[in-house]
Amino acid sequence: MTKSSRIYINSNLNAGKKQWLRLRLAVVYSSIKKYTSTIWQYTQSSTISLMAVSPLLLILFGIVLEYSGFDIWWIKHFYDDQSRSWPFRGHWLFDTVIHDWGRYFNICMAALWLICFVSTFFIAKFKKHKKILVYFLTASLAGPLIVGIGKHSTHIFTPWELEIFSGTLPYIRLFDSVPIGAPIGEAFPAGHASGGYAYFSLYFLLLHIGSPYKKYGFFFGLGLGLIFGIGQQVRGAHFPSHDLFSMVICWYATLIFYYLFYPKRGEGIIHDT
Repeated sequence: MTKSSRIYINSNLNAGKKQWLRLRLAVVYSSIKKYTSTIWQYTQSSTISLMAVSPLLLILFGIVLEYSGFDIWWIKHFYDDQSRSWPFRGHWLFDTVIHDWGRYFNICMAALWLICFVSTFFIAKFKKHKKILVYFLTASLAGPLIVGIGKHSTHIFTPWELEIFSGTLPYIRLFDSVPIGAPIGEAFPAGHASGGYAYFSLYFLLLHIGSPYKKYGFFFGLGLGLIFGIGQQVRGAHFPSHDLFSMVICWYATLIFYYLFYPKRGEGIIHDT
């Protein structure tokens, strides 16, 4: 085969990949547009707030990412076909800083919470915050605990375990049939990302005490969850859809527990009143 023939074939393959990607992105865009419009119309015609229904859109988006092929396309960027390995799996930034130090950060936050909670028994002006601190702990733990149950109940595997990436296990999506004898995946939803999204509870804590910075509490949880989640994706540990489902679980966990602790205020958030 001549050099010009190889160039021609490679250019056709690249063109085919671009066309495939355009079609996949068109499916994603049309689905998002359709369901966004539906949810927006629903919120306009009812008293349900965007805080309560937005996660539903994220669920649909996560399903679209799986079944459109976007998950596979995205994660391929971090897989080396020639060496059949994940170059960033043990990288110091993603493995040590984001993954390991991320766990230590959560341990430090737990210690800080304990100090604050103990202080409510001895410092008079802190006593009124005892209940909201109990909420913060409960809501922050609920999301990751639910995610942990899901990880030990589903047959969805990490990218680095899959046959399509030189692993040994099949690629199974959310609604796919599970082969007989398939082991538990322990990959879905994303566990490490939930340790970041758990801080959505900061929004409700700051809201409750009347802080003007409550939105920063939400964005802190969102940002930390994205950092934890993308770090794991780069390593080959999760697909984007895994992280979206973790985000939704933590979002709803913090909202529902706020409603349980403070029914009147929680109802006002849910119904946007």
